[in-house]
Amino acid sequence: MTERPPVHATAGVLTVGTALAAGLLTLGFALALAGLSDLANSVSTLGVLVLLATPAAGLLLTIVELRMSQPRVAVLALLALAILGIAAAVAILGRA
Repeated sequence: MTERPPVHATAGVLTVGTALAAGLLTLGFALALAGLSDLANSVSTLGVLVLLATPAAGLLLTIVELRMSQPRVAVLALLALAILGIAAAVAILGRA
């Protein structure tokens, strides 16, 4: 049986990022219900940014963690990160 490569940092950043985003979005919702709309918008925006950045951070850590033991997987993660970056750039530039 083969050993699984260590991906503790990847799993950790995905878990923390998801929990943080959920917490910020929940807090933003609660602030909106309390009538604090400006603060709610800021907190919710931060939650969305964390939610969007989490997969990119996970891919980056996957590249770092697997580059020696599974170089093909690391290259695929790099390609996925590049595609994610291109998609984000197109979305941002498309709004201008």
